[in-house]
Amino acid sequence: MWTENDDKIEERVRNGLGAVNSVANYDDRIAPVPSAAAATPSISNLNVNNSKKVHIGPKFVSVTQNVQNQELVKGLMESWYLRREDWQAMPSYKLPFHKYLWDIVKNSSRTERLSCAVAVMVLITCIALIVYFTGMSANTSESPIDKAPHEWRITREMWLARPYNYTNTLDAFEPLMLVIFQHTVSPQCSVFKNCAAELRNLQGYFISHYDYDIPYNFLVGNDGRVYEGRGWNIEGAHTFGYNRCSIGIGFIGDYRGEIESHSSVTETQLNRTRMLLEEGVRLGHLRKDFLVIGAKDLGPTASPGSILNNALKQWPNYDHKNRFYKLNCEKMEEKFGNTTLY
Repeated sequence: MWTENDDKIEERVRNGLGAVNSVANYDDRIAPVPSAAAATPSISNLNVNNSKKVHIGPKFVSVTQNVQNQELVKGLMESWYLRREDWQAMPSYKLPFHKYLWDIVKNSSRTERLSCAVAVMVLITCIALIVYFTGMSANTSESPIDKAPHEWRITREMWLARPYNYTNTLDAFEPLMLVIFQHTVSPQCSVFKNCAAELRNLQGYFISHYDYDIPYNFLVGNDGRVYEGRGWNIEGAHTFGYNRCSIGIGFIGDYRGEIESHSSVTETQLNRTRMLLEEGVRLGHLRKDFLVIGAKDLGPTASPGSILNNALKQWPNYDHKNRFYKLNCEKMEEKFGNTTLY
């Protein structure tokens, strides 16, 4: 604390008296100050608490807390090493983020500002290019080019089927009265090249595991095209007990409505299937009054799936009476060979 005795000492120093015994006052303590003739004193650390006035040499200054903090910060900043107690004692100045950025820009040189501007422009350009090419890639993957040798009728040669020698034909029961639908329960295909690849996979699987060709006479892809399997007048391997007297058509995909990733039946698939069957009538392989049915109506299977089966039930020649159930080919011919089916 500054006392009356301090004022007297101050007066003596101001009048040049007691110069040899001049003092500096800090923290309510008195320390001798060298005479004016002596070298200028160097005070490396001055900490003032609870005092408003202090002598530093021949000068009289007023020290406040703000001055103390500023001098402390300046001194600490000049040191390359900060002790824990030093940086904890440093005052914290919180600036809004935009003011902080503005201070950085204002205190930077023209060259630094230009360099930052160029870097920002390069970053923006890179982001724009990434977004652009990502969008282009997504569009390309969603809409791949779909080219096929024929608009809807794909032969074995077109999908690059492996050659296979057949020994059993359908001559004994042609023209046929029954078309049986199944599904392949395999991955979907929305373009020709993928559907052709899927047929090659199916053919390779059946040849290697069962030693026979792809079991269906024809297959319908999710691209709406009809693919030749074994073809007309060739006995298939699609429905046990009915292969010798029916045509088997397999829809690529899984059409069970109870599973989450089921396939959907399109009008294009149905229309082109009808076009195929009309071709069969025209070529003499099918009766004009032929009937269609799902494999599940003839045996213990979920094929062709509820979605496809419900679509077939809308056809006028769907066998709602299920008249072929538990009949073999000979009994079918004997019972319905000379009668009109609908």
